[in-house]
Amino acid sequence: MEFNILICGVGGQGTILASYVLGNAALKEGHKVRLGEIHGMAQRGGSVVSHVRMGDEVYGPVIPQGKADILIAFEPLEALRNISYLRKGGKTILNTEKINPISVSLGECEYPPIDEILFILSEKGKVYHFNATEIAKGLGNQVVMNMVLIGALSLLEIPIKNETLLETIKDTLSKKADINLKAFEAGRKKIESLL
Repeated sequence: MEFNILICGVGGQGTILASYVLGNAALKEGHKVRLGEIHGMAQRGGSVVSHVRMGDEVYGPVIPQGKADILIAFEPLEALRNISYLRKGGKTILNTEKINPISVSLGECEYPPIDEILFILSEKGKVYHFNATEIAKGLGNQVVMNMVLIGALSLLEIPIKNETLLETIKDTLSKKADINLKAFEAGRKKIESLL
């Protein structure tokens, strides 16, 4: 058994925390887990990619190209940047809230329309897309957007039980568990409407 989840976003969105929650939940269920992170100028809004790998035959921390079962994209352009990791027939969970890269902010290029991004992603597999940032803002804190997306993930076929994810969120984010658990449930509710 091997299961790979790639999480991508920009610095400050909580991609690494999301991978930590997933990795710890998988460990609690007895899976062998490998985590890997690739980030550049993360504190300045640069790309951040986290690899979560589970399975007996998984030895390296980085998911090979075309081997991710699920891509969780915290930002649309980051989904495009990392689509090559997703296997054919894989699934993408996409936060549609865009963050302009510097080249767009400087007017050097334009941010592509979301419909174009969705079309490219859908050529690889099923895409579940919604504005997770708005859901998090509605709960009072946009920082919990990462747990909205983990909640959405929990309803897909993954080798981690919902109860284990909830327990791991409580353990990991004990001081802020309440709002993060609300975000998780909001993500589950949102993706239920898309399934």
